[in-house]
Amino acid sequence: MKNKYWEECLASSFDEHGIIVTTEQLKAVASDIQIGHENIGLAFYVPENPMISEVARLNTELKDEREKVICRECSGYGRIITYWGTRQSNSECRKCAGEGRHK
Repeated sequence: MKNKYWEECLASSFDEHGIIVTTEQLKAVASDIQIGHENIGLAFYVPENPMISEVARLNTELKDEREKVICRECSGYGRIITYWGTRQSNSECRKCAGEGRHK
């Protein structure tokens, strides 16, 4: 299937430039180009797209975030407020570390 693509590309190019080749020659050159194209990474370094690893990392973070539940200790506020008459104590929730949600 891929070889047909290269054969059509080459036939069009040869025709445009007035190059005459036999069917066997066209198939042989198309096969060589296909092999060269498949191995281009060996000849030229092409770094991996950094977006692929970033998307995977973000998907993992999203999955972790969706698994979190609302903290019962602070009712999801992330802070514990304790009243003593006219005084109050405002501190970070120890169970969820102030996030309001935890695993």
